[in-house]
Amino acid sequence: MVPTEHAGEPVRSILVATDGSDAADAALERALGLGADIDATVYVLAVVDTTDDPLRFDSGLVADLEDAKNELVEDVLEAVDRRQADVVGAVRRGRPASTIVDYASEIGADLIVVGRTGQSRTATALLGSTADRVVRTASIPVIVVPDPSTDTN
Repeated sequence: MVPTEHAGEPVRSILVATDGSDAADAALERALGLGADIDATVYVLAVVDTTDDPLRFDSGLVADLEDAKNELVEDVLEAVDRRQADVVGAVRRGRPASTIVDYASEIGADLIVVGRTGQSRTATALLGSTADRVVRTASIPVIVVPDPSTDTN
């Protein structure tokens, strides 16, 4: 294993991506718990994905999607207000995986936490997933938290 340039450095900032799914909620719980344990700032990011078919998105729909993501982040921030972790929220537009990695770089995150839905191996092999793409492209450690509703047995 080749050491990374960040090996051995303390984790001071954690980026967690959320989309409101069960897997994202599990990742958020993991990130918040870790942030509280090690006194790290937790950045909560929601991405407005308009990259699938840009022609089908008019400006009104994009604004509605962005409003929904802003509401999601605000709800998260209100819910975690009582916790011991310092939490910051953001909403960005773009392709989810690259936006997550870019935002991690922008804020100088030391760790990324993402949820992984229970996709089949075939779907993941053919299409990839946001979590898989983040793991492959991030230059910092990534924790992938499985969807708690997915039975792995």
